[in-house]
Amino acid sequence: MSRVTVVMAVYNGAASVAQSLDAVFAQTYRDFDVFILDDGSTDDTADIVARYDCRCLRVENGGLGAARKRMVEEATGKYVAFVDHDDFWLPNKLERQMAVLDASGAAMCHADGWYVYEDGREVARDLRLSNPKSAFDHVLPSNWVIASTAVFDRQAMLDAGNFVADAVRCSDWYGWLILAPKRQFVHVPERLVRYSVLSTSLANAGYRFHEAQHYLLTRLILPRRHQLFADLEPAVRARYTRMLLRNSGIALSSMAKHMRAQGKKKDARGLAFAALREAPDVPRVWTRAIRSLLP
Repeated sequence: MSRVTVVMAVYNGAASVAQSLDAVFAQTYRDFDVFILDDGSTDDTADIVARYDCRCLRVENGGLGAARKRMVEEATGKYVAFVDHDDFWLPNKLERQMAVLDASGAAMCHADGWYVYEDGREVARDLRLSNPKSAFDHVLPSNWVIASTAVFDRQAMLDAGNFVADAVRCSDWYGWLILAPKRQFVHVPERLVRYSVLSTSLANAGYRFHEAQHYLLTRLILPRRHQLFADLEPAVRARYTRMLLRNSGIALSSMAKHMRAQGKKKDARGLAFAALREAPDVPRVWTRAIRSLLP
């Protein structure tokens, strides 16, 4: 068996961290250790985590990008498995994925799950990848990887450059994009995780999320596209580049929508027309640009 380090970044997770850790320690796959990074919690998280057989590091709050970078550096297993403090694994999660990783030699494996809402609703999230040609098809045009299902090769991630602190809300997407070149990703079409969707997560759909997405694409990924796509056929490189630019434009357009809702019409107009330059083939980008001209 291959050793796995299960890593969890937690900030004020006292309400759910015990249940999440219980699910980790109930795994049928037993060759793992657990590393917790307490990202400046001010509640009882540290006291709860101390009851479990895991290593815990307490740091000042630095955000999820910095936490993921540090956890990969601190991990000791051949593989790293992410779990959020409010997500819950099924007992066979690691066993199923490690069998796939050992058989395929892939750099990363992810799976399906349920989105669990605070009102008790559970919505199945089943990914259907149609004949992926490369690892990039798992993360473009969007990030299809549920972070708490991801298990990946630690050394491969370090060799790729690892996660970075300035990719906060989209830090996992950044990691998969830099890990993808010359490597294989595999998807297990089974629901192995219950992913909590909290009311506080709704902010992720707001301006700051789209701003973070635009920053990731324009500052961290697009400038490296020639390196990331170097081994792909020219037509495939061009297709992935268009996807990145299109997503960047959609992010700008979404930012414009939020600005307009706040009454900041001049700012909204500038963002809307910048979005058109990057994603002129997206109908909603045109719709939002036209609306930005209305009184």
